[in-house]
Amino acid sequence: MPVAIRPARATDIDALVAIENQSFTTDKLSRRSFRTLLERDTAVTLIAETEGGAVGYCMVLFRKGSGVARLYSIAALRLVDERGAGQQLLDAAEQAAYDRDRLLLRLEVREDNGRAIALYERNAYRRIGREPDYYEDGAPALRFEKILRGGRATTTTVPYFEQSVDFTCGPCCLMMALAHFQPGFVPDAVTEIRLWREATTIFMMSGPGGCEPFGMAAVAHERGLSAEIIVSHHGALFLQSVRSAEKRQVMELAQADFRRRVDDYGIPVDYRAFSLDDVRRAVAAGKLVVVLVSGYLMFGKKVPHWVLVLADDGDHLIVHDPWVEDERGEAKVDAAAIPVPHEVFYGMAQFGRMRAAIVLGEGSRQ
Repeated sequence: MPVAIRPARATDIDALVAIENQSFTTDKLSRRSFRTLLERDTAVTLIAETEGGAVGYCMVLFRKGSGVARLYSIAALRLVDERGAGQQLLDAAEQAAYDRDRLLLRLEVREDNGRAIALYERNAYRRIGREPDYYEDGAPALRFEKILRGGRATTTTVPYFEQSVDFTCGPCCLMMALAHFQPGFVPDAVTEIRLWREATTIFMMSGPGGCEPFGMAAVAHERGLSAEIIVSHHGALFLQSVRSAEKRQVMELAQADFRRRVDDYGIPVDYRAFSLDDVRRAVAAGKLVVVLVSGYLMFGKKVPHWVLVLADDGDHLIVHDPWVEDERGEAKVDAAAIPVPHEVFYGMAQFGRMRAAIVLGEGSRQ
């Protein structure tokens, strides 16, 4: 019997759960997860069926503003996969990613799943990494990627580090830059919090604060990197929503101190909105650029957020985003080396009316 593939519907949940239970012994998607993902506009679920019923499915996740799609799950019952259900589902997943203008399709697979690995390798997927202790039973995962359009791989030598708490995106960008320019530097969670403490604007009982460009540039300089600041706003930053007069005063004092240190260190400051060409020239010269973006446009939260620009392929900026949306099923593969179209990136690269960037490079330790 031929295999047909169509979009899954809410009425397919029983069949999807049955396929999941027959295909996997660990890391199974629950009925609730299927229901949630079927309703999400950043996920596509396709089901394979014969006249006898459903025989397989695949699920692809899409991150907003990104050129990457992720094959989150794929399963085909062994009794029917001899007819190519697995291959057809993989083809359909690639087409779904292509139809959403994605450049790359990425995935993880158990290192001991030789059958699936062979399928991916036959279909021109290349291995891009290994994640130890990835699955519930401790098994490692291999990461694969396939170029769907453009013919250019998004390789990078800049290590990726995921932020461990909500407010350390800036320090994580600094750690990734330090690990790149200083090979002996090893990022860890203790250093993440230490850098945040050194670069943050404030810490009070109302909660932790974020990092602004002057504090991060000063800390980068103190850690041995060169730094340049491009910022469109004079004076203290991120005070728009601060209602407490005491908190405003402390933030203003902290930022005044950062500005004095930047001036003492001779760090260049250019008061203007950076351009796309500024970022492209910097990465072409071997620099990395920490850029302020709107969290709302990336993951739906109205917060300032820092990402690290690594490279430029002519049409896209390649970005490490330290934030991984675990609640939405994301993994590091969704946030590392993301190709973002130039115009999309520049549209999200501001918070309110402010644009800010820190250009980092090799420097001499002070």
